[in-house]
Amino acid sequence: MLRNRIIPALAAVALLAACDDNHIIIGGGARPGAPTDLAVQPHWVLEGFTNAGQSVGYPVVDVTWNPPASWNDEPFRVYARRSSGSSFFLIATVTSCTSSGCVYRDRNVTAGVTYEYYVATANESTDEETTTDTRETARVPAASTPAAPVVDSAVALDNAAFIRWHDTANGQNLWKYVVYLTHVDGVSSLYGLGETDGTGLVDTRAVNGHVYGYRIAAVDTAEHVSALSAEITVVPRPDVSGELVYSFQTQPTQSGFRFQTTETANPIVDGSSATAQWRLEHTAAGWRIVPLNGSSVVEYSGRTTALACGPGADAGCRAATRAPAAGYQATPITVNPEFSYILRVTGSDGQPHYGVVRASILGNDGSGHDLMIFDWAYQILANDVRLNRVGG
Repeated sequence: MLRNRIIPALAAVALLAACDDNHIIIGGGARPGAPTDLAVQPHWVLEGFTNAGQSVGYPVVDVTWNPPASWNDEPFRVYARRSSGSSFFLIATVTSCTSSGCVYRDRNVTAGVTYEYYVATANESTDEETTTDTRETARVPAASTPAAPVVDSAVALDNAAFIRWHDTANGQNLWKYVVYLTHVDGVSSLYGLGETDGTGLVDTRAVNGHVYGYRIAAVDTAEHVSALSAEITVVPRPDVSGELVYSFQTQPTQSGFRFQTTETANPIVDGSSATAQWRLEHTAAGWRIVPLNGSSVVEYSGRTTALACGPGADAGCRAATRAPAAGYQATPITVNPEFSYILRVTGSDGQPHYGVVRASILGNDGSGHDLMIFDWAYQILANDVRLNRVGG
C-alpha cells in the first residue's frame, strides 16, 4: 500500500502513474519482486571456554533467502515476532547478499522460545515492500550442556598421536566430539584439531620429540558444547617395524644396535663398536640381548602383542607403555619372541634415554646366519619414561 503524499503542483504535472502486471510505477520506481526460498535455522554459537574449561556461548537463529529474479540491488527487511506475540517487528535491514544468497543472524533470541520470520524486498524510493510468500518458524532449543567426555589414553606413534576417550552420559543426544590441542612443549593454546563421531582421533601433525596436550568436548544434536575433558599429554617418538640384526657369533659387524632419532639413520652397527648400545648374541646359553657401553636392560612384564596399541588395535592389545623405574641390569638378558625389552641408554646428548625392543622372530637366514627380526621405539626426550601410552 502506498503512503499518503503531498505532491507539489509542478511535480504533479510530471507524475506518471500506470498499472502493468500488478507493478505500480511511481516516479520511475517499481514494486520489487518477492524474496524466495525463505528458511530459518536455530544454532548455538560457541564463544570459547573459561579458564576452568567451561563452555561459553549463545543461541541464534539464521534467516536465509534468495533475491528475486528481478532483483536490482534493493535492500531486504527482516521481520520477526515471538510465537506468542501479536505483531511483527522490523529487526534488520540487509543491504547485500553473496553468490550463495542472503543471510541474517538473529542474536536477540532466548532458549526455549519459538520465533516466526518473514523477509521483504524494499523499494526505498517509494517505501513499497514485497514479502516472501511464506512465514517460517524456528524453535530455539532449551539451554543445556552435554556431559564432558572422559579421556582414556594417548598413544605415542611415529610423528603422530592417537587420543582415545569414552562417553556414557550423552547417549542419543550426542552429535560429535571436538578434539582441542591445548599445549605444545608447555606453551598453552586452544586449537580445534578435528571432529569425529567416534571416540578416537589420530593427530598426524604431531612431531616426534615434542610434548602435546589434548582435551575433548562433546557437542549435542542442538549444537550445545560440553566443558572440556581433563587434559592428557603424549610425546610422539620414532619407531620401526621389521628391523633385522644378526648374532655376534655369525655376523659380528651387523650384530650391534644404536637407537636413532629418525628412521633414515641406520641403527645397525658393529657389535664391537663403542657406539653400540646393545648387541644380539646366540650361544649355548641361548638368545640374549647384551647391553653395551653403559646401557642397561629390563624385560617388560609378560608377553606383549604389539609394539604400540594404535588405531585399529585389538581389544586385547598389550604393549610396553612406560619404562619401569627399577629392575635394570647391565648383564645379558634372555630374549624370547613376542616379549618386549626396555633399554636405558645414553643418547647423543649425553643424557639417559629409554627405548623398547619387541622381538618377533628368532631364527636364521638361508646362509645359516642367526638373526632376530624385531620392532623398536625410542624416546627422544631425555629422562622421559613414556614409551607409547599415557592413561588407560
